[in-house]
Amino acid sequence: MKYWVSEIFTSIQGEGLVIGLPSNFVRLAGCHLRCIWCDTKYSWFRWEGKAMTVDDIIGSLDKRVKVTTITGGEPLLQDLVPLAQRLKEEGHKVVVETSGTIKPSSKLRELVDVFSVSPKLSNAGFKIKYDFRGDDWATYYKFVILDPEKDLAEVDQFVRDQGIEPTKVIVQPDGRRRDYENALKELTEAVLRLGLPYRVLPQLHRVIKVK
Repeated sequence: MKYWVSEIFTSIQGEGLVIGLPSNFVRLAGCHLRCIWCDTKYSWFRWEGKAMTVDDIIGSLDKRVKVTTITGGEPLLQDLVPLAQRLKEEGHKVVVETSGTIKPSSKLRELVDVFSVSPKLSNAGFKIKYDFRGDDWATYYKFVILDPEKDLAEVDQFVRDQGIEPTKVIVQPDGRRRDYENALKELTEAVLRLGLPYRVLPQLHRVIKVK
């Protein structure tokens, strides 16, 4: 079996509850969404990736780092079980970053340590119908906020509609903002002003300017 891979690199985890951890990143090629604020548009198309076997991928990882993040694109468009199985055999903690539009299989759920789920708000340029009620498989939910007042109201409605535990929700500012510190400050002030219980986190790689 081969995977379509956009890139493999090692850095720190910049987002979510695993923020700050050194991690290998396996970015798979191919995505069925077209978010207008996407910062990895080069991973949208499979044919722009490279076909790699599990052995190829494992051989490209930094052996000193025992956390591996499978991201995209949308990684769940490909069968992650063989790759995740091998990573676990090699002693890795496995993180999968996904839009949440494709539910993982029961086998994959057994293998993955962290599902970082980023549901898309209308600020992505479209509207998606999600269904997490009764099957809350995400480790945490991460939302990109462009307009704090408008987007936080949408997040709050999403959390209520889906029956999500608010402590699992992370909000982060638009990573494209040149004044990123101001964007983070505006989001923090809005969360406090509205009395929302959500965790505000930066994209750490934006702050320290690493990949």
